[in-house]
Amino acid sequence: MDMQQDRRRTGTFIIAALALVAVALAGCGTSREQPPATTANVAAAPEAAQPIAKEAKARPEVTRAAPSPEASSKKTTAAILAQIHQANLKEIAIARMAEGKASTSEVRAYADQLVQDHTNADQMVFAMAQKTGARLRDSAAGPREGRRESAHGKPVDPKLSSATGAAFDRLFLQQTGADHERLMRSLQQEREDASDDDIEALIDKIMPILQQHHDLAQLLMKKEQA
Repeated sequence: MDMQQDRRRTGTFIIAALALVAVALAGCGTSREQPPATTANVAAAPEAAQPIAKEAKARPEVTRAAPSPEASSKKTTAAILAQIHQANLKEIAIARMAEGKASTSEVRAYADQLVQDHTNADQMVFAMAQKTGARLRDSAAGPREGRRESAHGKPVDPKLSSATGAAFDRLFLQQTGADHERLMRSLQQEREDASDDDIEALIDKIMPILQQHHDLAQLLMKKEQA
């Protein structure tokens, strides 16, 4: 009887031990299946981003100030003065060339008038440039005596430089006529768009001179053709 009781107690003990082992194994399996605790990290991410977002909103936007109307007007005035100045230099250069190469007294007289009128016009341009603070690339009122180059040091026109006699007269008149017509169209547009009273007054003074030069060139070309 004692042996049977001992066997029963031993079996009961083994069963209880196995039950405890099963419970322990089940607990380990449950803990392995659970996902890592990332909720706290996920929740912390928006909180960490909030100061950055607030800092970005607090930063003022950098914007470039638009140029003032006065600065824009000065820039336009300087560009117009430079355009007229370069045209004056070119016409003076080819007119001085014509003074020595023209085949008729009428063409030479026309060349003399070009030199005188464009020199006077350039003096007005320089006076206004000094008043407005504009800078012109060439400080001289006109090319040197006998100079046959433009303001950039290049020949005005190779064909004109090499031509002689009546051929030179024809090319000279054609070029000056085309130059004056082109400049008048440009200045007329600038006159309509300008907001500076001084530049408008300067264009008004120069336009009649340019028109006279253009008309004389056309008249002399007709005489040459006749």
